[in-house]
Amino acid sequence: MAKWLEFFRKHAGRPAGKFGLAAAVIVLSALVAAVLFRGGPATEEKKTALKVIDDQADLYIKDVHYTEVGDSGNRLEIYADSAAFLKKENQARFEKVRMRLILPDGKIYELTADRGRLRTDRKDVDIEGDVVILSSRGDRFTTDRLHYSDGEKKIDTRDAVTLTNPRFSVTGRGMTLLLKSEQVTISGPVRARIE
Repeated sequence: MAKWLEFFRKHAGRPAGKFGLAAAVIVLSALVAAVLFRGGPATEEKKTALKVIDDQADLYIKDVHYTEVGDSGNRLEIYADSAAFLKKENQARFEKVRMRLILPDGKIYELTADRGRLRTDRKDVDIEGDVVILSSRGDRFTTDRLHYSDGEKKIDTRDAVTLTNPRFSVTGRGMTLLLKSEQVTISGPVRARIE
C-alpha cells in the first residue's frame, strides 16, 4: 500500500494527491469487489430449494396416513413417508410404505416395503422393494414385490418368497395367500425346513 501512496504523490502532486488517492482506492476496491463477486471462481454449488416432484401428481403429501374401509369390512391402513395422488389414473404412489390389513374376523396382516401403488378405484395394492408381511399368527413372508387384490381378498407374487414361523421355514418362487381361509400356496422349486 505504501508503494501505491508514493506513486500517487509523485504523479498527482500534494493538493490533488488526497483526492486522487481516494479515487484510486475506490476504483481499486470496485475492481476487487467485481472480481470476487462476479468473475471469481465459484466455491459453492447452488443448493436446490425444492425437491422435484412428479409432474403428473395432483397432490403430494409427506408423512401420510391413509385409511380405507371396504364394503366387505376389510380395513386398509397405509402409512408412508410420502404419497403422490394421481386422480386421472385413480392411483396413489407411496414411498417407504407400512400397511395394515385388518379383516372383519380380527386377523391382521402388516406389510412393509420401499414403494407402493394403490388403485383407488379397485383398492388393489402393488408393493415392491424389500417386502415383508407379518401375520397375526406369527408367519413372516419376505419377497421383492407382491400384489394385493381387494376384490379377490388375496395376496400373490411371482417372485422368490420365504415363509418362516417358529415351526418351519419354506422358500419357493411364487406364492398365493387367500386371506379368508389363510391358505398359502408356494410354487416353483420349494425347499422346506422343519424346526
